[in-house]
Amino acid sequence: MHTKHLKTMAMQYKAALEELQNAAYDVSRRRTRTEELVRLEDSVGRITAKDILSPESTPPFDIAASDGFAMTSSVTINASPSNPIYFRVMGTIMQGNKPLLIPSCRGPDGIHQCMEIMVGARFPDTTEDMTYMDACAWVNDVREVPLSEVPNADPQLGSRFIMLTKPVTTNANRRRAGANIGKGDRLIRPGTRIRSSHVLPLATVGIKEVAVEPLLRVGVWSTGREIVRTDVNWADGTIATKKTDARYIYDADGPYLMAALKEWSTEPTFLGLLADDEPATLERALREAMATDKFDILITTGAATPGRSGFVRSVIENLGGEFHFHGVAMRPGATAMFASLKPTTPNSGLVSFFGLPGDPCATAACFRFLVVPYLQFVRGERPDKPFLATLELRVSTRQDSEPNMDAGAPVEASVGNDCGPLCLDCFRHGRVTASEGGRHKVVRISKDQSPGKTYPFIDANCWIHLPHGQEIVAGAMVPCLSLSACRDEDWQ
Repeated sequence: MHTKHLKTMAMQYKAALEELQNAAYDVSRRRTRTEELVRLEDSVGRITAKDILSPESTPPFDIAASDGFAMTSSVTINASPSNPIYFRVMGTIMQGNKPLLIPSCRGPDGIHQCMEIMVGARFPDTTEDMTYMDACAWVNDVREVPLSEVPNADPQLGSRFIMLTKPVTTNANRRRAGANIGKGDRLIRPGTRIRSSHVLPLATVGIKEVAVEPLLRVGVWSTGREIVRTDVNWADGTIATKKTDARYIYDADGPYLMAALKEWSTEPTFLGLLADDEPATLERALREAMATDKFDILITTGAATPGRSGFVRSVIENLGGEFHFHGVAMRPGATAMFASLKPTTPNSGLVSFFGLPGDPCATAACFRFLVVPYLQFVRGERPDKPFLATLELRVSTRQDSEPNMDAGAPVEASVGNDCGPLCLDCFRHGRVTASEGGRHKVVRISKDQSPGKTYPFIDANCWIHLPHGQEIVAGAMVPCLSLSACRDEDWQ
């Protein structure tokens, strides 16, 4: 493996996605970790490894959809207040009762016979040469009557009767066997993220375990002399303690990535703070992590900008990494990089590397629009489909001239620009709301889009994608994606 000689011109976002997809295909083709069997209740968020087929039909037999009386619908065709139809009640079927065999739907005295049945109970069976009970008259549509009101009724055959004064349609209040799920039906395709709603049909047919793809194992480092955390050790083994010195700030990227990676169904490990900003420290940390063969993806934040402080690229080059891109025509996150690292142990696979910018908003944007698509590509998932929302407030992407797009070069937006230059794919956090019963969505871009500001994320619930080459004006329909994997908003 060798490092590609990349031009310094930033890659368009669409092209970067294609690079991610191609690399993911290569990685998934080489993966040797086998599928895992997990308990159904533990499978939510995991990715299915194969088709999930129903082992049986459900319901397994005809059942009543309401409390009532199982009967033969054809004998009720002419039922009316002036022509009531009488039935002898032969017994009661409760949920869980063994199936009952009714020898005939008409008694020796000519009175039609029925069975009282509870919702969820199995319909009675009938002999092959007899008309079977195919419907359930709702309990509120019948009236119990005494023996004296039933013409020609033999009291020796039973004394409980009902009267019906309107027809009952075929299959009324009756759930047919297999009407819900048939044996062999495909319930879930491979590459599907299991949701809690999937558990209902799977449990209905008795599935207790599902085959899922192994979790992608991700290692995360935070970098920067100015970063401090109180809950972890420094990479050199010393204890990280709270520093009151004004030079230090709390690490936001590490905790965010750990939480987000869990949310997107991976197995993340925080590998520490690389606090000295020394290339040798990062190189040693990368070599040690790769030697364990415990990681499929490694991520760093910070030190991605070309220049004196951006040492990550040189470290990846020293390790013989193959760069797929360094610099993406996107805002925020223009300095993001993606590379493949060759294995250091026999029979181990390629390790993917993401070098993300250090600003928290840029880290979040790159994670959602670069790392998440890569995770989905590797796992065979369908990429998230944006929803459209009407943009509220006027914004502009107009610019007088296209700026230099060298990786890491500053991009000057036009005066009053809220979205970014036309040559960039811009990603803005904001808040979407639904109106007209959820049919119409309106999105407002957060006021402060500084890549270092985190307060707007308290209220934001989506990302707005402003594609390059398009001027956005008030009322435009813009593509949006959920801010996270938890889609619990009422507009989703």
